[in-house]
Amino acid sequence: MINVKFIMKASMEIMIAVLLMATTGHAIAELYIEDGHVRELIPGATSTAAYMTMRNTGSEPLLLKTVTSPAANRITLHNTMNHNGLLHMMGMDTLIIPAAGAVILQEGAIHMMLEAPVQALRAGDAVELMLHFDNGTTQTVSLPVRSVLEP
Repeated sequence: MINVKFIMKASMEIMIAVLLMATTGHAIAELYIEDGHVRELIPGATSTAAYMTMRNTGSEPLLLKTVTSPAANRITLHNTMNHNGLLHMMGMDTLIIPAAGAVILQEGAIHMMLEAPVQALRAGDAVELMLHFDNGTTQTVSLPVRSVLEP
């Protein structure tokens, strides 16, 4: 016997999913976060960093404007630069993830600084980051906190 209620419910869920995909923009479906983690907060430190690979499988570049999190009062984008043998961080206003490309956020290069964390971030915790793009979309990711002793 055919379950008509099940078929109607499944049809409605498919229709809602199609409408959501059509109205939320394509950036969320095309950005993949790989190998992401947040570095454990060292006692006494006022900031830590988040690292990941951001892979854009879409045909248009994505422009990351801001990052927010309930775990930190402020998150900024930085790039570590070498000027005459001296390393220092320079703030970045935005980050472009190229079409069909990737940006690697890693120690000693581009990374996210979680400034003034609202609590101690310990290995085994998870940190939620909201990535806000110039096209109005937001993607939320949850990253594990790793010990500073882990590679």
